[in-house]
Amino acid sequence: MRYFSLVILLLITSCASVNPGQVDSKLASWQGSNISTLIQVWGLPTNEREIQGLKYAEWNSREIKNKPAINIGVGGFGSRIFGSIGTTIFGGQEESHCLVQVGYKEDGTVVNSSWQGDPNTCHDSIPEKEQS
Repeated sequence: MRYFSLVILLLITSCASVNPGQVDSKLASWQGSNISTLIQVWGLPTNEREIQGLKYAEWNSREIKNKPAINIGVGGFGSRIFGSIGTTIFGGQEESHCLVQVGYKEDGTVVNSSWQGDPNTCHDSIPEKEQS
């Protein structure tokens, strides 16, 4: 039982979580950049719109990850008969999303940005800005 508890604890602690502040900071580093630079680094936006003279580009990401699984089985052998019984606990798939919106002026300068969704997915979706 002690070994089983250790495995469960290891699985729980191995799932690192990103703080929303880390996503905010990563996204804010792109403030003042040109939208063409974002498109070169991030790829084409999934949607674009204009609201009250300000243009917005949106990137929408979706991730499907397999959750960690533990297989437990019990088997036996005796008198030419082999039998086993097993089950999988935890496991399955987990879906997460991230929507990033970037507002930019007529000259292409990024003036605001926001995100919503899973902090881990958003952190993975927003590229690191190279320091100049």
